[in-house]
Amino acid sequence: MARSPDWEKVPMAQGGKDPVWPMPTVPPKFATFSLGGGRPDGCAAEKCERWHAGVDLQRAPDRAVVVAPEDGTIVGLDKGWTEGTRAIFFVTDSGLFLVLGGVIAGSHKEWGRKVGAKVARGGELGRIVGSYGMLHFETYAATPGRTANSRWWQDDPPPEGLLNPANYVERMVGKDASLLLTRQRLQALADLGYYKGDVGAAWGTEATEALKTAQAALGIAVDGKWGPHTEDAIQGALQKGPCNSLEDCGVSSESSGPSSDALSPMRIVGGVVAGLTLAGLTAAVVVSMRRRPEPEEAAR
Repeated sequence: MARSPDWEKVPMAQGGKDPVWPMPTVPPKFATFSLGGGRPDGCAAEKCERWHAGVDLQRAPDRAVVVAPEDGTIVGLDKGWTEGTRAIFFVTDSGLFLVLGGVIAGSHKEWGRKVGAKVARGGELGRIVGSYGMLHFETYAATPGRTANSRWWQDDPPPEGLLNPANYVERMVGKDASLLLTRQRLQALADLGYYKGDVGAAWGTEATEALKTAQAALGIAVDGKWGPHTEDAIQGALQKGPCNSLEDCGVSSESSGPSSDALSPMRIVGGVVAGLTLAGLTAAVVVSMRRRPEPEEAAR
């Protein structure tokens, strides 16, 4: 899939503490890598007209209810969208401008919704057009000048104020925040004691070597690539928290091999036990065991 080379320049949306999945009757399905994908869908990079500015929440049946992820205010209804659908614009109290595309024209009237109305977290906003089959979800910083979504054209940088909704959507369904951006991955490796460089730098040789050391310590294939097994292993190491001594981590100070306790498999590598620094560095991103969405993206 073609993807904008600038997609990593788009920061992650934060939002409120506990956003809810905006289609409560639809099982969650989405692709975390969706933002920045080429449009039309499947285009070669040099032939893409624009880049995808959001995440598609998929497999929505006809008339599925769309609700507010957080407390906020409706700022746009029945806005023009694609394939005969409409969009809702919603500003959260936490400072996000949300674009909810793919709804039935006038469906907000079922609940008497109007522009300017305050809606509580989980409150109904509209219904999905069945032929569209998804809710297109975009996030922006809710600045005074933001009144609509922006198109991300092929030769342009990311629109000002655009935010990547991937981690925000993951939080809606109780998933860990995926380490998608280079900065997130370098920060994780730094927090676990493997990386000593600038976490704001581009991925380079130092990062690859740090990742290989982490992979060896965590007992997974050492290839220097950040795939699903590496993601899960790093997330697991972050979740375990800091160790202040070898004994705290369940590893004998005389052993350089894996322990046999609950923290196994673990190895001591450069003062790090299974990615946990003995100095007690704090984990960066943790929630619970991941449930990875299938890598599928609908066209928008």
